[in-house]
Amino acid sequence: MRSTVRKKPYPQLSAKAADVAAMLGYSDTKSVYKLIRQGKIKARKEGNTYLVRLDSVRAYLGMDA
Repeated sequence: MRSTVRKKPYPQLSAKAADVAAMLGYSDTKSVYKLIRQGKIKARKEGNTYLVRLDSVRAYLGMDA
């Protein structure tokens, strides 16, 4: 009989700009891209997609102190 080991899910570290816009309550992604350009949130580009670091979004919102 095999024992099943439950693995803890990895925490989500990044999200697409559209997902971050929804989290912040914006109707479109232009505001998120503006925050990236201004350096207020951190992101990296993978192909044609920006992946926004969720820790930088939390810091922007003042959730990390």
